[in-house]
Amino acid sequence: MGWGPYLPANALHITRDLPVIGMTGEVLMDVLASARRLAMLQAAAVAALCLAFGAVLFVATERRRTLAQANALLEARVAERTTELERSNAQLRFEATEREEAQAALAQAQSDLVQAGKLSALGQMSAGISHELNQPLMAIRSFAENGVEFMARDKPERAAENLTRISELARRMGRIIKNLRAFARQESESLVRVDVGAVLVSALELTEARMRTCGVVLQVNRPDHPVYVRGGEVRLGQVFVNLISNAADAMQDSAEKQLTIHIVQGRAPTGGGNPDGRGAVTVTFEDTGPGISVPDKVFDPFYSTKEVGASEGMGLGLSISYGIVQSFGGEIRGTNTDKGAVFVVHLDHWQEDDKIA
Repeated sequence: MGWGPYLPANALHITRDLPVIGMTGEVLMDVLASARRLAMLQAAAVAALCLAFGAVLFVATERRRTLAQANALLEARVAERTTELERSNAQLRFEATEREEAQAALAQAQSDLVQAGKLSALGQMSAGISHELNQPLMAIRSFAENGVEFMARDKPERAAENLTRISELARRMGRIIKNLRAFARQESESLVRVDVGAVLVSALELTEARMRTCGVVLQVNRPDHPVYVRGGEVRLGQVFVNLISNAADAMQDSAEKQLTIHIVQGRAPTGGGNPDGRGAVTVTFEDTGPGISVPDKVFDPFYSTKEVGASEGMGLGLSISYGIVQSFGGEIRGTNTDKGAVFVVHLDHWQEDDKIA
């Protein structure tokens, strides 16, 4: 209409007669403003919904893209770490194989060293053992010849007496040969029940000729009943033979030559073997020699107080003995006394519930 700023430009013109007052009423109604406001509100609501949905979609897309990037980075790191672990595992398997081979070689070398020590000890005792076997053989021959003469003279009782002596001498030779065969054989590494007294008797029989030649007076104190320890019969016998032989060699120039051996069943003293509190059996070898010059080195390989060329030994006997006793779970120590040297061997006492190692 263009009637001024106070009237709408587009309006609905409504007229109504007012006969009571004799006038005509006219109204200009702007019906588009409310519809426009409603449309604007609806458009704003739809725009807000679209904007919110777009924002949610954008955030979800960005999050998904970020997760995809993180997942790809994680997979790359996992693949890299997996490659490193596979390389490390291969290296560890190679090192483990090398370690097992080295341990097997070390065990074989230790076993060969123990066997060499036994053969060396047998070589040193060979002269005395030959004498121990030759003497009964000569006696057997003499008794046999005398027996024949007694039979010819019709004296069967004297012949029977000679035959009895021949039988005793044969048993003695058989016992010596049995000890030699047992001492020389290669023993397995398993730990079994061993009568320490019986092993000591066998070791004394093997070294009897040597001690008699050196003029050693022997004194043995041991229980009347068997005393069982955890160990190996042959290897424990080798330890005893080494200790007895070393004591005999040490007392060659001594005025008093006495070797005292004690077997005591009881618990080990403080600091001596048996860390798990097991019962202990202690075997001591005490001589009247000059003693140990350097007790801390007495079990070192190739350590020897003997003059060069005075013995066939290489200074490995005590070192081998130390390793053998350690393999039994025991301990061996060497110290000095006011009379000479003493070697103390602590061994685990055999329990009834023990199983073969």
